[in-house]
Amino acid sequence: MLRVFLVQTAQGLTPSSGGYKANISLLRSLSGQGNATAQICYANDDEVEQYASRAAANGIEPNVDNTLLPVVDPKGAVHGLSVKTFTDENKIHNIRDELSARMQTLVRLFSSHITAFKPTHVIFNDPITMKITAFHPVRNTFKRVNIIHTAEQLPFGPFVAGVDGHCLSPKVENDMLRKLDGIWSVSMAVKEYASTHGSLATKFLVHPPMTYLDKVAGGMPVVRNNIDKDEIGMVNPCPHKGLSILVALAKKFPDMKFVTWKSWGSRTVHLDQLRALPNVKIESTTKNTDEIWDRIKVLLVPSLWHEAWGIVVTEAQLRGIPVIASNAGGLPEAKIGLPYCIPVNEVTGERHANGDYVVPDQDIAPWEVALEKVMTDRDEYQALQTLTATKASEWFHGLDPRAHEKWLMSME
Repeated sequence: MLRVFLVQTAQGLTPSSGGYKANISLLRSLSGQGNATAQICYANDDEVEQYASRAAANGIEPNVDNTLLPVVDPKGAVHGLSVKTFTDENKIHNIRDELSARMQTLVRLFSSHITAFKPTHVIFNDPITMKITAFHPVRNTFKRVNIIHTAEQLPFGPFVAGVDGHCLSPKVENDMLRKLDGIWSVSMAVKEYASTHGSLATKFLVHPPMTYLDKVAGGMPVVRNNIDKDEIGMVNPCPHKGLSILVALAKKFPDMKFVTWKSWGSRTVHLDQLRALPNVKIESTTKNTDEIWDRIKVLLVPSLWHEAWGIVVTEAQLRGIPVIASNAGGLPEAKIGLPYCIPVNEVTGERHANGDYVVPDQDIAPWEVALEKVMTDRDEYQALQTLTATKASEWFHGLDPRAHEKWLMSME
């Protein structure tokens, strides 16, 4: 049996980012396969209460425990760092803490819980944990595994440190990466990037199937019949996600309705561009993606950066919702050969003075043709909806639900 300890850096137990979904789905899959699992994560008190209540309702003792660790601030005052531990409905042991400016306290916290859990594997996707585990007192008792969710995480190549917080010290992290026991790339695009730009060998595995199951019922997602819906959706509108393409399409088709959901890349300046367009609605970030799938007729994913996979593409396709996506990074892999996958001029890594990627000009014509056809031709839409749901289901059922467990077990 594996004992897997995950360090989760996203804020909250249920954030909307694809990377978080992949991480937590890995842990839930391993737990469901009979392995012991734990994670250290940032969460709010109400989230802890909700998770503990669901565990109790499923006959699992949540064992909620609260501890205050002393933290000394720069002025010498002592404060309490709240740490809660609990077991959730998936039998995952969670160590929840508050964000703190005192890194030494967090290092001690991480280290102590790793020691207490006695893991066979520690999994992470951040440089801080990679360093903490490299010098852990019982380092030789567990394997260290890094998950690569974006090219920006890697300490080499044109996109190094292209996203805030993804790579803090390229030279140091490059050396540390090569001393790990395993590195999981979530797409062939990321695997090839690591090999080409850093001569770094990684393991490509598709996300665990649980990533895409219905979050409430736990089964296959319900296929939608959205032919009579009238909105075109996009998640996380920002320049490197294809904001310019969305704006151009909204201007080209003033009678079509567009709706976007804000996410981590959406800044005020980007949203202001959309607010100037009368046929575009802006919605808040949602953790319940059914709000998206119940509403839209077509999903736009016009990304211009080196996408790792594009979980939102797979989620939509499994529900029979046609996706018009770019061919950037791993998006063709997520598209699994379905229409439409449109060539774009990807960002090259060149940046503006403020650090944002320089976004090249795009050929909008193929996007216009595809969108008009899918939105106005009912026969085309119906055929594409059926094909999308069928092919996505076939792809899903071809996945090995124990692939990640087998890989972890194979590490000597």
